[in-house]
Amino acid sequence: MDIRSVDLNLLVALDALLSERNVTRAASRLSLSQSAMSATLARLRTLFGDPLLLRTAGGMLPTSKGLELAAPLKRVLADVARLVQQAGAFDPASAQVTFTIAASDYVEYAILPRLVDYLEANAPLARVAVRAMDFGAVGRQLETGEVDLGILGAGFAPPNARSRPLFLERFVCVVRRDHPRIKDRLSLDEFCALEHLLVAPSGSGFTAQTDDALAAIGRRRQIRLSVPHFLLVPEILVRSDMIVVLPERLARRYRDRLRIFELPLEMPPFAIVEVWHERTHRDPALVWLRHALTELTREEAAPVAARRSGGPQSAASSARKVRSSPRTTRASRS
Repeated sequence: MDIRSVDLNLLVALDALLSERNVTRAASRLSLSQSAMSATLARLRTLFGDPLLLRTAGGMLPTSKGLELAAPLKRVLADVARLVQQAGAFDPASAQVTFTIAASDYVEYAILPRLVDYLEANAPLARVAVRAMDFGAVGRQLETGEVDLGILGAGFAPPNARSRPLFLERFVCVVRRDHPRIKDRLSLDEFCALEHLLVAPSGSGFTAQTDDALAAIGRRRQIRLSVPHFLLVPEILVRSDMIVVLPERLARRYRDRLRIFELPLEMPPFAIVEVWHERTHRDPALVWLRHALTELTREEAAPVAARRSGGPQSAASSARKVRSSPRTTRASRS
């Protein structure tokens, strides 16, 4: 086939169709009418000699050929985009771009509100699509282009991805305000005696970093309930006498309903990092996004360690340690 006879806009449409798996949504994404997108799909089927997407009771599903084309198509379009963007610098003020970010609900609480404000002020035409973090699949999602950027604990960063630390976080304890067994402070004995709620975003069951720290001093806790989402925490705690270990930034979001205590055992802070694939390392729009996130979270790195260690010098030292060894802790899992 002579490539000169191929309308490259068809590839853009195919990418939208394979991503959305819905003609109406794909048309909306490209600012086309539904009839125009249906006609485009017909042309694509002729071009590739395959139905590409088939209607089913549950919606449109890609054929084997469609699935085979999805990943290389995203790579080709990314390469074309880079070629075009090399003609001039990325201008966030006028760029119509969609960023796809994978994050846990904790990261959504900690970072996304500030990112939305930043984009509104600096990149008003940019859109953000947030996907739930799939720790086992994020490396593949970055590679295929399903996700532009992941934000997660350093211990979960995929080995095939580039990464950059964003900020340090630490753990605190949280209980309901009128908890009958905890008064002004929380002792280690009380901590171990209480029933615990464990948040395990990666589906890791009933053990986490806290249990490793307790085992190191010959103690253990009682985990009664394990859940995959932080959003469930306040609703469960206000109805029970359980205790939970949470990242501090998230715990502060609940302080109008819950009480926060210092963790009665030593646990090091952990790093939250942004991760991306080598394929998009030089993409001007994504370079800008990564630097924007770094700037937004720059002031977050030192205060956490300073509160724990007693001064800014120790905080800086802790930050350097995490940056030099970002994959040493099961971060965000309490």
